[in-house]
Amino acid sequence: MGKNIIADHAKWPRLEDEIFKISGECTKAIEKKGRDKVINSTLGTLIDDQGNIIAFDSVYETLKNMDKKDIASYGAIEGDKDFLSLLINKCFGPYKPDGHIRSIATAGGSGAVRHTFWSLLDEGDYVICPNWYWPAYQTMCEEYNREFLNYEFLDKNYEFNLKEFTKALDYALEKRDRVLCVFNSPANNPTGFTISDSMWDKILNIIDDRAVEGKFISILLDVAYIEFAGDGSQKKFFQKFGSLKENIITCIAYSMSKSYTAYGLRSGACIIVSSNEEIADSLFDSMKHSNRAIWSNITHAGMNILVDIEKDEKKKKSYADELEFYRVMLEKRARAFVENAKKVGLVSLPYFGGFFISIPCKNSKKVSEKLKEKDMYIVANKEGLRFALCAVSEEKCKISPRLIKEAIDEIN
Repeated sequence: MGKNIIADHAKWPRLEDEIFKISGECTKAIEKKGRDKVINSTLGTLIDDQGNIIAFDSVYETLKNMDKKDIASYGAIEGDKDFLSLLINKCFGPYKPDGHIRSIATAGGSGAVRHTFWSLLDEGDYVICPNWYWPAYQTMCEEYNREFLNYEFLDKNYEFNLKEFTKALDYALEKRDRVLCVFNSPANNPTGFTISDSMWDKILNIIDDRAVEGKFISILLDVAYIEFAGDGSQKKFFQKFGSLKENIITCIAYSMSKSYTAYGLRSGACIIVSSNEEIADSLFDSMKHSNRAIWSNITHAGMNILVDIEKDEKKKKSYADELEFYRVMLEKRARAFVENAKKVGLVSLPYFGGFFISIPCKNSKKVSEKLKEKDMYIVANKEGLRFALCAVSEEKCKISPRLIKEAIDEIN
């Protein structure tokens, strides 16, 4: 593209999001053939067996009864004090790390990811990330001129690939003095994989060994699906991040989108953990500046919902009951999928929790197109297929593996 009024750094080809594209095609198929005839495994929102989006009663009754002045008013730039304090407790549970902790309100977990990329890296520095990842990571790297480097996520035993992670980290540190390591765990999007506590020890030992003077290593824990990843004990790993070296810092992207079925409210936070108080404060100040520069402050209603629920024991229990009900629903759907995948010989990656499960395969886009002929709509990525357990009923989860296996065999 030649010179024009658009600044060079802001010129991008027209973006057509593949997920929303295939979702639109699926909607048309449902309108034509009926919902019962179509399997919709596209968008990452929690859907009931009748095809309706799930919105927790505990959350939206709280919103419905909120004073309109509390909805209309501005929140603090960094986020309201009660919200930030209670969100830290909500995220960590009883496993709060022993370090200097700060939090700042962001527009969903996406805002926390953005702030981390911006504040802890210079142009040309590396974000290293497994090759099964949420595509927005790469989009943000493009937007802010950060290098995006992938490594093989799982080894041949379907464990976290420590060897390939180490190679990527060493490569980045050879080229630059700053690097950021992205870990979308527990309940990775798109695989549902969770890094074990013992593996975290190995990962952090490798990072610690390489955090020599003059090198700065940042860790981003994207925990968007953490509340759907287990009974609470999955949060134990947080305790490992409190006493790392001063030139290692951890940021945690916490989202209300999934945990509170509040996708459209765009509420969340970046939680900062450092062994050095001055560094934690400095990063907080940086992110507060970004808040003012980008969105001024986040939706007040979202902050109020979390505060109202966490401060009222009755509401808190109601919310916890709903969360557990739908977490178990996802477990049942996953079990149905995995058991039937084994029956038909379909290989899927290990699932520990969350909204998705993945199937490695070649020619994934062609397989996705073939599945449309079988009235299944599924997202393809570079490594395989992402099946959205969150959107597919248990009964349809039982029949989906056979359809996928047939399509793979027909294409490959």
